[in-house]
Amino acid sequence: MTVIAVFEVRLLPDADADARARYAEYKARVAPMIEAAGGRYLLRAALGETLDGDATGDADRRWHVIEFPSVDAARAFWSNDDYAEIVPLREGAVDVRAVVLG
Repeated sequence: MTVIAVFEVRLLPDADADARARYAEYKARVAPMIEAAGGRYLLRAALGETLDGDATGDADRRWHVIEFPSVDAARAFWSNDDYAEIVPLREGAVDVRAVVLG
């Protein structure tokens, strides 16, 4: 059964040039890892429009929606050693919240 992983990425407004450069490297390296885990982007860096609730910070949020073939595949991506190695590249540039639905 396919599942959906939603990644809420909040851009940090005070990120310096080095942090932004590291995050650019992270973005370039993460997509092939997602694909190798069987993931497929449905939305990538999409802007959202709040219809209900607190919209504070919407301009600084990007949404990534990825379909995985199973919860196990999504977890395998998230816990992969290669992925863990690049996670520090996003530090200081973004905050991330990841949720698997399904």
